[in-house]
Amino acid sequence: QLEAYWGPKIPHPQRMGRSPEYAALVEHICENDYLNGEVIRLDGALRFPPK
Repeated sequence: QLEAYWGPKIPHPQRMGRSPEYAALVEHICENDYLNGEVIRLDGALRFPPK
């Protein structure tokens, strides 16, 4: 139900993230010595307005 509701609302791609995609980001963060202190959004460009 969650994916059916949110999937079409995500700009690109129009679906929920998949476990291998999140795992690939975690792997990259762990392996990249040059990456530090960064906020990485893995959200398909979905943004919520401020409250």
